[in-house]
Amino acid sequence: MKSLFFSEFITKFKSFVGSTKTYIILLILAITLLLYTISLGYKQVNRLHKTGDLVSHTLEVQRAIVELSANFLEVETIQLKKLIEKQETDLSTIVLTEMAQSLTRLKTLTQDNNAQQERIKALQLLHEKIKNELDFSINTDSAAVINSLGAKDSVIINFAGLPYKRKERISKIVAEAQVIKDRMLAEENYLMVSRKEEYTSQSFLTPMSSLLVALTALVIFLIGFISIYKQKGEIQEVNDQVHLKNKKLQETEEFLKGVYKSSNNVISHFEPIFNTEKNIIDFQFRYTSNAIEKVTGSEQNDIIGGSLLEMYPMVMDNGLFELMKKCYVSGNTQEHESVYTFEDQTKYIYNTIVKSGNGITNTAWDTTKVKEAEKNLQKLNEDLSLQNTIFKEAENVAGVGSFIWYLDDGSATVSDNFYRILEVEPNSFEVTFNAYKEFVHPEDVSIFESLSTNEIEKGTSTIFTYRVSTKNKNIKYLDLKGKYVEIDNRPVSVGIVQDITSRVEKDRALIDSYEKLKLSNEELESFNRVASHDLQEPLRKIQMFISRIEDEGEENMSEGIKKYFAKIKSGTFRMRGLIQNLLSYSRIDKVNTNFEKISLDDILGKVEDELSQLIKDTDTVISYKNLPVIDGIPFKIEQLCTNLIGNSIKYRKSDISPQIHIISKRIRAADIEENFSKTSANYYEISFIDNGIGFEPEFATNIFEVFHRLHSKTEYSGTGIGLSICKKIVEKHHGHIHAIGKKDEGSIFVIYLPAN
Repeated sequence: MKSLFFSEFITKFKSFVGSTKTYIILLILAITLLLYTISLGYKQVNRLHKTGDLVSHTLEVQRAIVELSANFLEVETIQLKKLIEKQETDLSTIVLTEMAQSLTRLKTLTQDNNAQQERIKALQLLHEKIKNELDFSINTDSAAVINSLGAKDSVIINFAGLPYKRKERISKIVAEAQVIKDRMLAEENYLMVSRKEEYTSQSFLTPMSSLLVALTALVIFLIGFISIYKQKGEIQEVNDQVHLKNKKLQETEEFLKGVYKSSNNVISHFEPIFNTEKNIIDFQFRYTSNAIEKVTGSEQNDIIGGSLLEMYPMVMDNGLFELMKKCYVSGNTQEHESVYTFEDQTKYIYNTIVKSGNGITNTAWDTTKVKEAEKNLQKLNEDLSLQNTIFKEAENVAGVGSFIWYLDDGSATVSDNFYRILEVEPNSFEVTFNAYKEFVHPEDVSIFESLSTNEIEKGTSTIFTYRVSTKNKNIKYLDLKGKYVEIDNRPVSVGIVQDITSRVEKDRALIDSYEKLKLSNEELESFNRVASHDLQEPLRKIQMFISRIEDEGEENMSEGIKKYFAKIKSGTFRMRGLIQNLLSYSRIDKVNTNFEKISLDDILGKVEDELSQLIKDTDTVISYKNLPVIDGIPFKIEQLCTNLIGNSIKYRKSDISPQIHIISKRIRAADIEENFSKTSANYYEISFIDNGIGFEPEFATNIFEVFHRLHSKTEYSGTGIGLSICKKIVEKHHGHIHAIGKKDEGSIFVIYLPAN
């Protein structure tokens, strides 16, 4: 186990030692060590120079101190010599000047030594004292003093004692200066000793550091030489590998050229063109793939070597040229998309520009189809969003909710209006089979549970009607329409649920109305039987007995009785007509005759034959032409026309012959202003126009009511049922009738009948 570990360690160590990274690390370490040793030697030499300078500086300070001390001693000597030899000339002024210069130089040399600076200040004070003594000696000349004082011959001044006292004071000052000098020299001697020791040590270390630098350089040279010698064979091997890689690179280049040729993207390489100011003014095509021919229509060979701006000047306007310059200068990848026009075709081109070598490479992708697909997808999404909005609104208006119910686990996805039907907020709870079953009416749970087993007839729609109890405890009837499908191999029921509560309530009301109508119809049937037999039989007997009385006793009757019998006879005839019209009115809805094609021209011809005597007696003129063919019940349409024409003749003016014009036209349902249930897209508008007495406009609706009369029975005969029958016939044919009139200006009866 240990030998295996050691073997692996040796293998890894050899691999580490022989790797290029190891040599690079060693080279960096060697260079670092060499630089470090050189820096040490350089610092050592600097220290040696510095310590030498310090020693020289100390010697110079000592020399300046000695010179200053000599100046003090020289002043004392000059004063002593002057006293002994009684010389008139005084050289002390020159010495004092040299002394001041020495003090200034000494102060400059010791500016980094605070103690010496303080001593120099003391020497400067001594210098000032000596200068004052010498100035005083000049001012105390005996002759000058005598003249200044105006002394008398009797005044005796001892001038001989003054120089000796001055000399003693100067000697005392010089002695103080010598004491300070000795202290300063002692300070400098101490500094000299320490600096000489440092200089001696630096003198020893400097050659050693130089030797260390030389040895380090020699070691690095030997290591490098050995490494180069050892790697000579490796270099040959590397050369062989480089040759092999160059060969593979050539193969890769050929492969890339093949890829470029097969790619739908246009791959182009450009080199910049500079002006005299080294600014890019254009780019030259150095290479472009043959895909450019399909995109631009230009030949590949005509493009390579050409100018970008000359061939495609639009890149200057759309910003591509500026991005190409920016990419070349900064080296950052740029992207650009714009619209181009090639051979009258608009194309979207997406460009990716990268810096490569001494130029840039641009990959152009024709995104026209992608853009069109995006536009189509966007439009589809907008349409889908609009449809969803419409669907949600339609759900809300229609009281409908949609659902997707997974039958395997009972989970569901429902619309917002599904929640609202249950009178809860949308998404207020997670809809599952069991959660929703809590809303189902207990008596209808079994009906709802059949939804989960709806897998027998796959794909067929199933309809359930059940009750739910909403959150607000309201009972609602729901109509569920589901269809079985499979989504991701899962059984699913998709469909809608509709709130039919109002419809159920209306159905109940309709059933109640139907029962009442049924009872009313039974009563009407009973009335019809009475009217058709029981009521008419007494009238026939009355008419029969009146006729017999008139036949047998007319001669014995007075005129008053005859008049009474005439009114009775007229009343019985009118009563019989009224009963017959009522029977006719009540039986219109019971006629189940099938509709058939009817020519209104033919119908009016029959009406004219039926009313021929009345038309002749009243000189009535009836005009019509090219009336349409309609779907209807022939004898009912004939009855309708007979009643309308008869009504126009009855209500004619006494001094004018009746004129009746019948016209028709086809009209769209949307253009009809009258409000009625329109079951057809187109209608025939048939108008009966007369020149009769007319009526007041406010009675236009009332004239179609049963028994409604605008005139007394003495003015115009009739039962007041004729126009009611007309209205009922028109409604039986899914149409509409209305009247337009004005007093003494005639009437217009307009009928709308379906054109289909």
